Formats: sequence, structure tokens, C-alpha cells
Amino acid sequence: MSFPRYESYKDSGIEWLGEVPEHWEVWKLAQAFENIGSGTTPKTENHDFYQDGHIAWVNTGDLNDSDLYACDKRITETALAAHSSLKVYAAGSLVIAMYGATIGKLAVLRFAATVNQACCVFSGQAVIHTSFLFYWFLGVRQHIVSMATGGGQPNISQEVLRNIRVPCPAQNEQITIAAFLNRETAKIDALIAEQQRLIELLKEKRQAVISHAVTKGLNPDAPMKDSGIEWLGEVPEHWEVKRLKFIANVQTGVAKGKDNTGKITIEVPYLRVANVQDGYLDLGDVATIELPVDDLQRYELQVNDVLMNEGGDFDKLGRGYIWDGSISPCIHQNHVFAVRPFGVSSDWLNLITGSSYAQFYFMSRSKQSTNLASISSTNIMELPVVVPPTDEQALLLHWIDVKALKFDQLIQDAGAAITLLQERRTALISAAVTGKIDVRGLVETQPEREAAA
Repeated sequence: MSFPRYESYKDSGIEWLGEVPEHWEVWKLAQAFENIGSGTTPKTENHDFYQDGHIAWVNTGDLNDSDLYACDKRITETALAAHSSLKVYAAGSLVIAMYGATIGKLAVLRFAATVNQACCVFSGQAVIHTSFLFYWFLGVRQHIVSMATGGGQPNISQEVLRNIRVPCPAQNEQITIAAFLNRETAKIDALIAEQQRLIELLKEKRQAVISHAVTKGLNPDAPMKDSGIEWLGEVPEHWEVKRLKFIANVQTGVAKGKDNTGKITIEVPYLRVANVQDGYLDLGDVATIELPVDDLQRYELQVNDVLMNEGGDFDKLGRGYIWDGSISPCIHQNHVFAVRPFGVSSDWLNLITGSSYAQFYFMSRSKQSTNLASISSTNIMELPVVVPPTDEQALLLHWIDVKALKFDQLIQDAGAAITLLQERRTALISAAVTGKIDVRGLVETQPEREAAA
């Protein structure tokens, strides 16, 4: 859909922006808002500042590029009284992040709250409507980010934000633009959500297809037998079910922090849990460790080892991939198992360990705490592995590769659609808030976001 332009334009006086509609005015944010402020972080070791606190305290991690209805952190009246830089901002205030990777993240407060020092808040009576400024910041976010300075953690100062000049029309037109963007971005967001749901369904279907193939085979008429394992059920009659320890060796990794005093050591790369992803290896950041020379052979990885994570977050439990020897020598830490098969192919074993039934086994045998789980090498070795004849393994692996490729392509297509929709969303916002398109008359309703009181 194409949108009309305004009838006439003028130079905005802002080099990076260019022309704006002739009737728009340019406001410096320091002059446009009654109050522009920030906050601070009370000393965390002082329990009087936090314990039983009821005053909402917003951090940059809370900012969600939308309306913000709640935050997790609270401070006390004592903290508020002890810090002159802390102020309770009214609902309707706009918050923008000034530090690090979150620079430019936004939220409109839907409750009264304080903020930390990494947040800048626009509140009070204003010439620029909060809803318009929210979308304006979204539309020019890359320019805002480019204004950051600093090394390891770049930041944009409150003073820089105060001096930003924003071209905009009168408030009634600002409200119209915001209402238009509320409506249109909601439509785009709904389409993005549909594509994201499609991706999740495709991933679930992909996993189900693979799991069925590796436990039931491809012949629906094949005679079946009880596997002897309740949660596995029946398997083809000519298949075997063997404990992992009878078809592979499980090698544990090296633990950090060992005392190597008096020993001849060598510095070698070693794989961590972060390197072993689900279905691939991330070797972009491989750490090294000092290891006694005599221990290298004990921990060294071999080509076709099936790597499996001991644990961490639930989604990391048992996940892994096949080692291809791309780094040599290379060892692995104690939170990564190297499973070295001798009675089954590495590809088949890797497929099994990634299947739903193996994941169920890992979870049921793991030690669990809040959002974390780990499994011992002893329990890994007891994993029941379905083992078809060698030629059937090869046939199944090929069939699964073909099926998985089709699913992966569909998932990739859905991801590309999301990217295009996100780009469309950003472009539409930018065009509307900088006056490149005229949306007057295209909406009748008022925006949900209201100006700060």
C-alpha cells in the first residue's frame, strides 16, 4: 500500500533528516518537556533499600519497546528518601535506555515508577505528545545509537538526549500519526506472531517426524515387538535395543582449576557448553586451558565423537553434535561428554540423542533445580539406544536428511518473512514520524498511549 506525501516541504535544519512538512516545527527536547530526568541504583548491600520495598524501580532490561505494565524490582521509601536523584515518575512517562547494548530501547510506563541511572525519562506537560515521541525514537533509533560514545560500554548522555531536535506537527496531528502507527504496527505484529507460531509448529513437526522414524522405522507394516521400556513402547521386531555403554565409550572432560604445579603443561583449545549447540557447533569463541602434557591423550577429542552437554538450562541437557576435528588438538571440559561409538554409527547415535525419547530419558534421570538440570555420565551410559541393522540405519539417515531439509527450508522461509515484516514496520514508523508520508484522514480513533500527566 502506498501513502500520499504532504503538499509542501521545507528544510528541517537537521542535516541527517533533510526536509519535513512545511507546517511542522522543530523542538529541542529540553524545551519540549517539563521534566527530563533519570535515577540511580541504591547500594545493593543495604537491605533497608530493597527489603519489602513496594516502589517500582525500572531498569533498562525491563524496556520492551511497548507499554510497560510491570517490573520485577522494588525499592523502599528509605531508599527514595536517601537518594535525591531518585524520583517517582507518573504513569504515561516515556523511558529510553542510555547505556550499553540496550541504547535506544523504549517503554511507556503504565504505572508510577522510579528508574536506575541507565534510563532517561520524559514526563510532565509537553509540547510533544508522548505517543508521538515514542514512535519518533523507534523510527530514528539507528541515529540515536550512532550518537553513543565510549569504549567497552558505549552510552548516550542525558545531555545529548536533551539537545536532540525533533520536527513535529501540532499535537492533534501527532496524535493522529500515533493512532495510525498503533493500528498499522498491530497488524504487522500479528503477522509476525503468526510466522513465529508457524516456525514453532514446524520445529515441533520436524522433531516428531524424526523421533517417529528413529523409533518405529519407515515401514508401517513391519512386525513390532515390545522394547521392554515403558516410555519407548514398541519397536520394529528386527531392531535391537542396547544400553549406550555397550555400543559406545563415554569420555568425561577436564575440570578447570586443577593444580599443575611442577608439571609440564601445554595450552590447548577446549570446548565448553556454549560451543556445543543443538545440531551444530559454535566455534566462534573457543577458550584455551593449561593441561599437563601427559593428560592430553586422555581428554583429546577424536573425529566422529558425539558431543553431549551435561546440562545447564533445560534446553541444553544432552544436546550436542558430532566432532569433525576442525581444531586439533582439542579437548573438552567436564560439562561436555564425548561419546565415542563402536557398535553404531556416529550419525545414528547423534540422531538418537537428539530425539524426543532420549530427551525424555535425560530429563527423567537428571538432577534438577530452578531452570537448571544436569545428568551424570553413569546415567548417560544407561540410555537405551534403538539399533536397526547397518543398512537400515543408512536408509533412515538419508530419509531423515531429506525430510529435515524440507522442514528447514520452510522454517527459513518463515524467518525471512519475519525479517521483511520487521523491516516494513521500521520503515513505516520512520516515514510517518519524519513526515515522509501523510497519514491524516486515515484514522479516526485516538491512540492508546496518552501524554504524561
